[in-house]
Amino acid sequence: MNTTAAQPTARPDTRTMVTIHRGLRRESRLLAELIAAVRPGDAARARVLTGHLRDYALGLHNHHHGEDELIWPLLLARVDLDADIVLRMEEQHGRVAASLARARAAADRWEATAAEPERDELVAALVEHRAVLVEHLDDEEAHLLPLAERHLTAAEWDAQGEHFANAAPKSKLLTFLGISLEDADAVERELMLGGLPKPVRTFWNLAGRRVYDRRMRRVREGAPSKAFRIGAGLAALTGAGITYVGLSYLLDPVGTAPSFGLPAWPEGEAAGFLNIKGVRDVGTGLVVLVLMAKREWRALGWTMAAMSVIPAGDMLTILARHGSTATALGVHGVTAAAVLASGVLLLRDRRR
Repeated sequence: MNTTAAQPTARPDTRTMVTIHRGLRRESRLLAELIAAVRPGDAARARVLTGHLRDYALGLHNHHHGEDELIWPLLLARVDLDADIVLRMEEQHGRVAASLARARAAADRWEATAAEPERDELVAALVEHRAVLVEHLDDEEAHLLPLAERHLTAAEWDAQGEHFANAAPKSKLLTFLGISLEDADAVERELMLGGLPKPVRTFWNLAGRRVYDRRMRRVREGAPSKAFRIGAGLAALTGAGITYVGLSYLLDPVGTAPSFGLPAWPEGEAAGFLNIKGVRDVGTGLVVLVLMAKREWRALGWTMAAMSVIPAGDMLTILARHGSTATALGVHGVTAAAVLASGVLLLRDRRR
């Protein structure tokens, strides 16, 4: 007679819960910090941040509701001496929900006025909420997750994910996924994405991550100020312009040299020095464009401020060699001022 050995029951992998918790800790902290930094009367910024707070609250509510409905009852039916851990989780959920309700009520008042007292009330409520939340998350990771690993099956544990996906508005799922994945390492990302349907994983990798990044830049950085837009525009013109000039010196060095403003320039074999200038200019332009592409605005600001020395030095060299005063001042001098202004304007915007 053939017999089949009983297969051991698959136990849950609770590492994804730790990844989710990390995102909740981060967002609860950032919400308080970002709101505290809002200028009184900035109604537009208040709307953006209260909107993000509501999304955060919805995600946290659905996350805890899944545990309340699917996890706690199963554990209470299977544990004895450890029942107090599950009951403590339920009690903590109630305190987290109450603190979040107070924060949401304060957010409604702040959104309506954008005033300083309402802002400070909301920040205090969020600080209180985060303290209660972190206490719960720490306790759950230390005591509840090991309990779940011993007493639940993988299928029972994983049912939370399906519950969350069904309960959350589809338009918010990218945000919730991004919050969890933002600080995840490679193993954690693979584990979390591996539990999703292949079309969802493909969409996240092709477009979803960029959609999430754009949203979070708006939340964390706010709308760019006029000064920042001007500084970024000057940087873009500088990067494109100096790259074009550099290419001109590489492709037609002798034909381009007279526009520099000096009374004489290398020709023949000596024109190789003009190619060196071309390489310098192309490299300089690419540094600017790469920093812009990577959105390294602070680094770009300092780079632009430092780079203003180059056109200023060109201006002084032309004047010292009795070249074209108009070119020295009207081209190189104006360029130095514009590059320096770009750096100053970018550095003034401290949110970037």
